[in-house]
Amino acid sequence: MRVGAHRGQLRARPSSKAVLLFAVVAMAACRKPEEDIGLDLLPEEDALGTIVMDTARIVAWTVRPEAVRTSALTRNLLGTYMDPDFGAVTTGMAFQVRLSSSSVGPFDPTNVCDSLVLSLAYEAGNYGYGSRNEQGFRVFRIAEDLSTDSTYRADQPPASQWGDLLGGTRNSFPIDPVQGPVIGGDTLVPQLRLPLKKELGDELLSHWGGDVLVDNSLGRFMGYFKGLLVVPVAEAEVPYQQAVLHFNLLNPQSKLTLYYHNDTASFTYDLIINTSSVRYSVGRHDHAKALRPQLPAALADTALGQQHVYLQALGGLRGELRFPGLENYRDNGHGALAKAELIMPIEGDVFPLYAPPSQIFVFRKDDEGNDAAIPDQLVSGNQVGGTWDADAKEYRLVITQWLQGVINGEYPNTGLSIVPGSNGVSVNRAILAGPENPVDRMRLRLTFTTY
Repeated sequence: MRVGAHRGQLRARPSSKAVLLFAVVAMAACRKPEEDIGLDLLPEEDALGTIVMDTARIVAWTVRPEAVRTSALTRNLLGTYMDPDFGAVTTGMAFQVRLSSSSVGPFDPTNVCDSLVLSLAYEAGNYGYGSRNEQGFRVFRIAEDLSTDSTYRADQPPASQWGDLLGGTRNSFPIDPVQGPVIGGDTLVPQLRLPLKKELGDELLSHWGGDVLVDNSLGRFMGYFKGLLVVPVAEAEVPYQQAVLHFNLLNPQSKLTLYYHNDTASFTYDLIINTSSVRYSVGRHDHAKALRPQLPAALADTALGQQHVYLQALGGLRGELRFPGLENYRDNGHGALAKAELIMPIEGDVFPLYAPPSQIFVFRKDDEGNDAAIPDQLVSGNQVGGTWDADAKEYRLVITQWLQGVINGEYPNTGLSIVPGSNGVSVNRAILAGPENPVDRMRLRLTFTTY
């Protein structure tokens, strides 16, 4: 992830509203299947007045979606790892720090910075995704104004000033999300502590008692100190060695602390991160660096989605599904659905450090081709499901109302998009068995009533 003052690709371009996700592959990219496939395979009516079948045709493939919104969410991401199936993942955090009090001062010409420490509290109980090996980081000063009225996405690293602010002599830092440090006799929450250069601390002290530190307005402190960007030193290259780490920037112990002294005493001052601070994650997926060839091949040839479908959060990858011939069930006397269940097994074994998303979602297409909730998702409670079943190694989603609407002609048969849950706050990934996978297969289980 390159960082610098050149705005080009680095400048954040806030949008006027958040965008959930957009479909990016046209129907023309897939082969048109037979319109009545599966209808001749319906089983005989059973004694309970229902017909159950799972032979409906599914066309599946993997796409790269548009970038996902990451601003003002509950978790922020920092770190990098190499996934042999998905390639390199690299993430960073951009955020504002704010004065913890107004009219900071008074000015004292004998003020001297002892140290300046950026503390980032780990998310309790969920430190990240990958290995806890040491990582190196870089810290840069943001060079553009950020606004809480704007929406920021994972592909929008802010413009920043050249010059790494990281101080000290360490090239990498231990990752300990379990044991917090002891500072001044107090045991703090587990956190990553990054020392910054004393020159920045002395620069801040030079404004003590001045107009810049009167308040947090854009004309005062927020205009002078626009925020920080924290990124890994370099993209991971070795599999299973590093991680994308989870941080809670709203934890009071996530802050920038200035330790200083003058001729009379020693002091500390906190620059805080709170709900008034812009904070968002940036990220990049380098799928071309996958060590195994299946994903790059699947992105180049949609037909390979019949074997494997790839999902990856933080706007990495999503699945597209089409169900040709659904409209024909009504014409063949099978129009009343008791249940429609989409069953999606995981292919192969699950590596413990790379857990699948805890939940996945499906979206239909509206009249403009944008994502829209299926009617099953609009009722109270989790009627759709979609949670990860570790024992069965699969996801199951109930999509009865949507599919009945397609059969009845209420919705166009534009298919569904599969999106990993926690999309803006995680990098979890999964490889789903496609509808023609030889070991296990994605399937649509339909239960029709006959009375």
